[in-house]
Amino acid sequence: MPALNWLANSRFDDRNNYSDKVHFVHVYVTEPHPADPDLSPYSGNPEPDVDFVRRQEHTYAERVASAAPVPGWIQGNQLLLIDDLAPRQENNPAWCTYGPCPNCAYLIDQKGKVRGNQYWFDGYAMKQLIDGIF
Repeated sequence: MPALNWLANSRFDDRNNYSDKVHFVHVYVTEPHPADPDLSPYSGNPEPDVDFVRRQEHTYAERVASAAPVPGWIQGNQLLLIDDLAPRQENNPAWCTYGPCPNCAYLIDQKGKVRGNQYWFDGYAMKQLIDGIF
């Protein structure tokens, strides 16, 4: 299942319990399993056995267009940022800085300290982590 479809089916609603404790930021990054003939950013090869319809974006404008439906999938007071994609050396700076994973999550406090991370977002586990810290 493409990461976007996964996000649409696993909404994390912060309106009731967390809006006064944390800020939620989603970062739209490179497509992890693009449609053939585009190459996977993980293997460097096409993934012909995967039946995805989303192609890899090659310009920032394409990435913005691909991210257009995402705000409708986000519940509560959450922000969507789109990782940079430009013809220069700084492509995908957020993805490269925080770890090249398609669905990772980080809990970062107001001082910038990473208080927890998940290599695959789990809403229930993240709620427990937030409750334990705040």
